[in-house]
Formats: sequence, structure tokens, C-alpha cells
Amino acid sequence: MLPRVPVSRLALSAVIGGLCLLLTNRTPAAPLDPAPMPHMAAADLDRALVAEIKARSEIMKNLEYLSDRIGGRLTGSASLERANKWTAEKMKEYGLENVRLEPWEIPYGWERGKASMRLVEPGTGVELTVASAGWSPGTKGKVTGDVVILNARTKDDLQAYKGKLKNAVILRQPPAKVAPVTDLNSYLGGRPTPKKEEPKKEEPKKEELKKEEPKKDAKEAPPFVRYDVKNEQPKEQPKGQPKDQPKEQPKKGGEFGGFGGQFQTELNDFLKAEGAACVVSDSGKPHGLLVTTGGWRGDRAVAEEGIARVYMVHEHYALLWRLASRPKETTRVEVEISNKFVPGPIVVYNTIGEVRGSEKPDEIVVVGAHLDSWELASGTTDNGTGSCVVLETARVVAALAKKGEAPKRTIRFCLFTGEEQGLYGSRKYVEKYKADLPKHSVALVHDTGTGKVLGFGTQGRTNIIPFLEPHLESLKAVDGWKGLDAGRQGGTDHLPFESAGVPGFACRQDADEYRLTHHTQSDTFDKAKEPNLIQGAQVMAVTAMRIANLPELLPRK
Repeated sequence: MLPRVPVSRLALSAVIGGLCLLLTNRTPAAPLDPAPMPHMAAADLDRALVAEIKARSEIMKNLEYLSDRIGGRLTGSASLERANKWTAEKMKEYGLENVRLEPWEIPYGWERGKASMRLVEPGTGVELTVASAGWSPGTKGKVTGDVVILNARTKDDLQAYKGKLKNAVILRQPPAKVAPVTDLNSYLGGRPTPKKEEPKKEEPKKEELKKEEPKKDAKEAPPFVRYDVKNEQPKEQPKGQPKDQPKEQPKKGGEFGGFGGQFQTELNDFLKAEGAACVVSDSGKPHGLLVTTGGWRGDRAVAEEGIARVYMVHEHYALLWRLASRPKETTRVEVEISNKFVPGPIVVYNTIGEVRGSEKPDEIVVVGAHLDSWELASGTTDNGTGSCVVLETARVVAALAKKGEAPKRTIRFCLFTGEEQGLYGSRKYVEKYKADLPKHSVALVHDTGTGKVLGFGTQGRTNIIPFLEPHLESLKAVDGWKGLDAGRQGGTDHLPFESAGVPGFACRQDADEYRLTHHTQSDTFDKAKEPNLIQGAQVMAVTAMRIANLPELLPRK
């Protein structure tokens, strides 16, 4: 017989047991969503960008692949298309949105072939080092002819050479004045940064305005292209014309022709009619460095029937000039050039990806560089460096966006093509997005090789300096940064944006070895300097994010 338990105690035990059962069988509740982390202060965000690039940069890994595995990336070539696809995959890997290849067309392509020249009289047998200008034709097989210094400034002057230029190799200008490599200021320096307190001295000259905002009805350029170092001659040209079109004045020693405009057209027609073999230009670099440049002009059939044009290493050009200058002596060379024109139109692409803005996604900050290059080498410093700085900037901005620190405006990362022939890819971008340009705040472009970014020239927009510079205070801790100035820069893909009214700023960079690698066979991966490129990516990332997070778009006027 069970002992008697008071009812009140039985009831209490039942209640406790029931509660225990409920507690042991209860389904765990879903955890509460954590409270959103507060956004970083702007200065902390700057430090996070700088630290991430310093700790985990992928610049050199990407640059080595682009330089060594893909190589030179001539506009319209299969290697450039491979670079487009590879960079698009990188953008996707980094988490960018709306990654795409935006197509545009060139009228016809070009492939470099053999270019050889040998001195046959005097009979020293010296092999003269040459490289074809881009989009220039070859000779009709192997040709032997006299070297002729052609001194003519007008159509009437040409009559003195009538009947004397069959198979001739034409020199137009004296050898360039090439500084010795020990003159570091010539090769490692650059023009000084304009003083901020004197922006009024940076007002553009009439000639500069004409270069940056050419008239739409300008005549087609003569069939040659001059070689210029960036920041010395803008590349922006009227639609249908190649960059670097010369003005009606004598040019520097050794360049193709000596005058632009009507006379250049008359000269080319005369040389073709007289049966000249080719025109030679001095590369204007020390120690056997070649250069190349050029672009498509007019109809392919006309280009194929033009006159061959080559650049020659300075030492050999100076030799030919001395020999051809001897009175009553003949100088002869054997030349053979074989290039190929590729029927068009040919589709080429700009690679584009975005980190979408959290508050104003329809407003845009462009971070850009050009992906195309010349193909005497691997196009590392012109402009694999800029392309990989853009990719690195995209990587860190996207990484912070994943952590809740997305920019307020969309940052659009653009790798343009056709820059080397006249800023065509960036011009096509500006045409495509014409209706959206009022919502573009700025275009930032990296394109002067492996040197540190010292600042940005605001293209004479003096009002932007006091507006923007306070937001870039943290960059004072980045080695090499000097700040903004009102200076103007030419030669790269910010110019079409400037011409369309969008602030476009090219990085003002330490020239480093750019004057030696630019467009030459020395433009190879070993010239890249990782600390400088890390610094450049830090500057680009902080500047882009700061502008994207400003209360308003950058002022236009």
C-alpha cells in the first residue's frame, strides 16, 4: 500500500513534471538576426582599403599572367580578345555585378610581319634594326634602293625629286637628339607638378583646346602617325582620325614626314607614284630601343596600296643619315617588309564590371585603364600595369561591399580598348552612355606605367580642388602622394569624358622608366615595380570610394 501523499503535493509534482517535459521537447527558436553593423567612418574605410591592398594584393599575379600568358594585345587581335575574356572572369571572381564585354568595331585589322633592312653600299653588311608602323603596308617583296634625304616643304619642292625615287628609302628629318641614359632627368623625371597656388597659369592654350575638343568636320588625317610620350601630346582626335596627328609645322627629328595637312597627303601621293620603297623614322630612344605606333585610316584597299613605313633604332638611323649626307656618294640598302591587313569590320570589346551603389546606383564613378597594347613586347607598362591596378581596385571595393560597406554610388570598372590608335574604346563608351553622362561624377584613369601616383590633374577645374581635396586627407599617409593640382594631361582615356563635360582625371605619375619602356620591345614584366603599383591601387581605391560617397556629384563647372 502506497503511502498517502497530500493532494497539494501531488498537484505541484505534476506541474513541475509537465514543465520539464515541455522544456526538454521544445524546438530551438531561430536565432535573432544580428543588429546591422554600423558603417565605418570614412577615415576607417580609407584605412581598410589601404590595408587590404597592402596585405593581399593580386596585382603582380594578374600582371604576370596578362604579360606572359596573354602577351601583347594589339587592337583587333585574338590576344586582346583573350585578355577581355580573362579580365571579365576576374571581375566575376571578385564579385562584381553586371560584368560584360561591350562590343564596338574597327574597320579592318592588321598583323605585323617581317621587317628587315641591310646596308649594301657601303658594303659593311650591317643589319639595320627596324619595326613597321602599325597599320602600314609592306614592300612588294625584297627591294634594293638608294637612301634619299628628302628636303621638301611644298608641293613645288617635290618636283626636284621627280624620276629619282624608284625603290628609294626615304629619310625626312635629321636624327633625334637622344639624351644619354645617364641623364636621369630625361628618362626618369617628367614635367614638374604645377603649383596649386597658381592655377590661373594652367589655363589651356588655344592649340590644346583644339586637341582635346576637335572639330567634327576636321579632314581625315594624313597617312602617318607620330610617336609621342604620354602627357606630352593628347591622343584625342576627331572621329575617323588617328591619334597624335601633327600640326602644320616641322616635326622632331626622324619622324614620318615633316608637315601635316594637305602637303602630307601630296607627299604620300608623290612617293607612291614615284615608286619609293618605304619611309623611315628615328625611334628616338637610346641603346637600340625600337618604338611603334599607328592606326587604321580610311579604306583597307587604299591602306594596302600605301607606302611602307618603319621605325629604326636611333643608332642605325643616325648612321644612315650620316652616310646619305655624303656628297657625291651613294648609300643603298636592301629592305623587305611583309605585313598583313585583316578584312573587317572586326568586333572588339571594352571589359566592364560594377560594384553597385547602395543609395544612388544610377550615379556612376568610372575607374579605368586601357587593356590594349602594342606587341613589340608584352605591353606590361603600357598598359598592363594600369589594367591590373583597376582590377585590384575592383577587388578591394567589392570585398568591402560584401561586408556591408558598398559605395553609395555605383563604381564602374572599365578596361578600354583601341586607346593606342586614338582613344576609340573610351570614345565609344562616351557615345553609348551619352544620356547617362550627367550622372557620371568622374572618370579616373591609370596609364603611365609602373610609377607611383603623385596626384591628379583636374584639367583646369580649379573649383574641384577645394571641394575634393579635404576628402583625400588620408592619402597623405600613402607614400608618394602629393595631392591635386589644376594641371592638364593628355594622351589617354580621360579625354573623351572631359570633352563630354564629365570630369576626367588621369593619374599624375612618377615617370619611372616609362620613357624607355613605352611602345618598345623593353615593355616586359620585369619592369613592373610592385610597391609602386600597390600604392597606385591604394590611391585609386580611396579616391574612387570617397567620390562615390560624396553628398553630391563633383561640380561640372
